[in-house]
Amino acid sequence: MDVVERRGNAMTLSMGPQHPSTHGVLQVMIEVAGETGERAEMEIGYLHTGIEKSME
Repeated sequence: MDVVERRGNAMTLSMGPQHPSTHGVLQVMIEVAGETGERAEMEIGYLHTGIEKSME
């Protein structure tokens, strides 16, 4: 989990991919204020390794 942006008590976190066997399948950007989740954006199919070229 990486902190992408911090504004006072609020911050944006980048979570994912979580496990090497599921590498690149999901990224979640979560905006939190304290312990409360304010907003979440999910990117399904988050591949950045050029899997298309590897599968040729």
